[in-house]
Amino acid sequence: MPGSWLSVCIGFASIGLMLGVGVASGAASGASGTLQIGAERFALKYVFAVMEKDGMEADKEKLTVFLSDVPVPDELRKATDDWVYWADKQARAGALHGVALAIDPATAIWSSGRMLTRQGLEFYSVTVSSPELNDLQFAPAEPIGDRAAGKVSMKKPMSGAHDDAGAWTVEAEFGSPVVRRPAVSGALTGAAALNSPQYKAVLAFLDACRKKDVDAIRNAVDAESRESLTEMIASNKEQALNMFAGMAAETATLKLSRVTVRGDSAEVEFSDGKPGSESKMSLRVALSGGEWKLAK
Repeated sequence: MPGSWLSVCIGFASIGLMLGVGVASGAASGASGTLQIGAERFALKYVFAVMEKDGMEADKEKLTVFLSDVPVPDELRKATDDWVYWADKQARAGALHGVALAIDPATAIWSSGRMLTRQGLEFYSVTVSSPELNDLQFAPAEPIGDRAAGKVSMKKPMSGAHDDAGAWTVEAEFGSPVVRRPAVSGALTGAAALNSPQYKAVLAFLDACRKKDVDAIRNAVDAESRESLTEMIASNKEQALNMFAGMAAETATLKLSRVTVRGDSAEVEFSDGKPGSESKMSLRVALSGGEWKLAK
């Protein structure tokens, strides 16, 4: 169950310029196309491209391309989950429409992603025996590097988890700089990982979750995450605390496998170590006021 602490608990689980309409060739940046959801049609004018950790393979990255009718705010255009939570909230309010494409940067194959609906972000994926059978088509205009560009289309509409929304299809061209995560500045295992301040920050958070101590949980997360935490607890305190306690209990069944530090943030990874059916969890921490805290 990879993901940040908030994505694990609520179950959905980029620095750049605000981009206008453009085309996918040359140096142009932007998007042009349409997203059809049932009888509704939305113009896709904006793009945000970011290299993210692959949730299925810890040592692999995926290119996420987000096409939308409203731009991602400047302050959220970075390689964190902040833009994801913003998009989920805006979609639930009916203020944002779009689709995120998960593209393998090595093969340029698009086979999964996240769809925005009034229920928030919904994952979708296609599994086929060979790429030519894939209903999701991405034709790159150039090799994926510091930029990504190309055309996306679908052979047929795809049904979502909620039938009332109707099947959806997308056709668009885009071009965008690719935002990347900070370079790895430390890879800790064994005793070094167990004694690291990043792991100790995770232990403090999990202990607070286990005790269902709201003040301690709030103190264990970074300043940027406290607003989301407060909203979650305010909406249903008992349910939120039960989810936190459940995550702490699940993590207790796993062993620390690695701490990967990227400057002022880090990923603390857990695993049961069983080949073939390995259970995993990754929690993100960040420096906040000089201390390591859980982060989105």
